[in-house]
Amino acid sequence: MTTQDDRGAVVLSRAHGFFTIAGGLWPLLHPTSFDKVFGPTTDRRLRRTVAGLLVGIGWTQVRAAGTPDGAGQARRLGMATAATLLTADLLRVPTGRIRPAFLLDAAAHALWLRAWRAGAVRPEPRAGGRTRSVVAAAAALAAGCATGGALASRVLRRPPEQEVSELTRARYLRHPAAR
Repeated sequence: MTTQDDRGAVVLSRAHGFFTIAGGLWPLLHPTSFDKVFGPTTDRRLRRTVAGLLVGIGWTQVRAAGTPDGAGQARRLGMATAATLLTADLLRVPTGRIRPAFLLDAAAHALWLRAWRAGAVRPEPRAGGRTRSVVAAAAALAAGCATGGALASRVLRRPPEQEVSELTRARYLRHPAAR
């Protein structure tokens, strides 16, 4: 069995890797804007740990893309990461533990899963496979950029003096008294 298209898988793994790196760097480099979009957290250590893991996963995907078996490894890592984050978002938003903004994150991860499925392992390569993989990677990357842009515009539109109310903060924190 061979991958449907090695070049498409390389493009996809690098695109997903850079997306994952960016998602991990945001809460590390600018936690204030991250908190404005996704809400404050009581466990900053956990947020930094997950962010660091995302940077490591993304870097691994980018680096693995050029190795002989790298596309397959990047695919497994990308699908596992996207599925895990998608599941976490979909399970926690309805409970009110995290903000609905995480549904945009869930949509981006669903698109990454779709892009990886488009480049799935097949017995024989099909005609036009590379084009489909590249288009799927481009669509997932565009969706990720659009998500980031929408979240950033939400933060930038808010006047800096506007504070989050205590009621809003309490709604998204597990233990408001622990602040």
